Amino acid sequence: MKQVLAIDVAKNKSMVSLISSCGEVLIEPYEINHTLIDFKNLQERIERFNIYYEDLNVFMESTADFHRPVKRFFKENTLYTIQIINPLHTAMHKRNLRKTKTDKQDCFNLADLCFSGRVKHYEDQEQYYLNLNALSRQYAYILELNTNLKNRFKSLVNLTFPEYEKLFKGSLIYSNTSLSFIEKYPHADIIKDTRIDGLTNFMAKLNGRHESHYFKKANLIKETARISYPSVSKDDEIVNNLVRTTKLLKFQLQELESVKEKLIDKAKRCYLFETINSIYGLGEVTTALIIAELKDINRFNNIKELTAYCGLDPSIKQSGSSLNVKGHISKTGNKYIRRILFNTIQNIIMFASRNNKENDILLYYRKKRNEGKHHYVAVISCTTKLLRRILSECKRNNINM
Repeated sequence: MKQVLAIDVAKNKSMVSLISSCGEVLIEPYEINHTLIDFKNLQERIERFNIYYEDLNVFMESTADFHRPVKRFFKENTLYTIQIINPLHTAMHKRNLRKTKTDKQDCFNLADLCFSGRVKHYEDQEQYYLNLNALSRQYAYILELNTNLKNRFKSLVNLTFPEYEKLFKGSLIYSNTSLSFIEKYPHADIIKDTRIDGLTNFMAKLNGRHESHYFKKANLIKETARISYPSVSKDDEIVNNLVRTTKLLKFQLQELESVKEKLIDKAKRCYLFETINSIYGLGEVTTALIIAELKDINRFNNIKELTAYCGLDPSIKQSGSSLNVKGHISKTGNKYIRRILFNTIQNIIMFASRNNKENDILLYYRKKRNEGKHHYVAVISCTTKLLRRILSECKRNNINM
């Protein structure tokens, strides 16, 4: 006789119940905290029934990261089969038509779903993909913080040395030379009072080059500072805020680079890395992020499954005799991969318009724009096209292996 340990997972706690295939409730639903003591007490209660490990399934939903402590305990301390399902399966499977929603009822619903055989066994992600995904999310988090800090940095620089952005144009303002220089000389008046050879010597030592290489730059900075009239004096607290912000920004940029290198290094161990990286417009970072979010892409059977996972599938409206109407994208899938693909497509369009005007993504984008589609709608259409190519290349690579 088969048994199921149905676990309705929540944050830091779960409702659990042990139920047999004939409907007998061996352990009535009760709540446990995600602590070692409660896990061990539950394990002892199960062991009293002398159930063979192959006859018991631990059955739960994949609920953000809340299910991971439960999964870890049973994986490390028992030999029971662990099944983790997509919450959508549970939502579609109801024991009755009433809108009954209690944690105890959810346990019975999970058990019923387990014994119904209507849901395939969900293979949990390998630790490799979990770690890769953790790096991807950390990279996205630091990148978002970094953007906010860069805006703060520019705002403060504009108050202490308004012309500084013209001296280090574009992304050069966030270079190590620029940040270290403004950290040392955070106000135009401070630069004005410093000798040119002092400014030259600082930049030369910073980059390990000869002073003559930076003399022209130092002279330009000195002359610009001489005619500058900042919004605040050099003794204002805003100057100190700029120094603090610059230090934070330098640290964050170093952290971002460290996480990026680790992410790429780990992603290169995936057998699909070179295949995906060979596609036009996908650099090493983008390839690593795509693998981290999509995991083993060959697990998707077709493009519809892949686009649905990404939340790029169109929502369909149909009622009675009305025609099918395809609305906006569903956005029910992975929001991180949507953002990655959206930014990737915009980069491909920008670079291809300069260097590769016959690129199929660019041509497809222009076709959609000529049809009167909005820029964002055209970009979303291109993301599906890119996904189709990625899946096709990975499937071909899998066949040739």
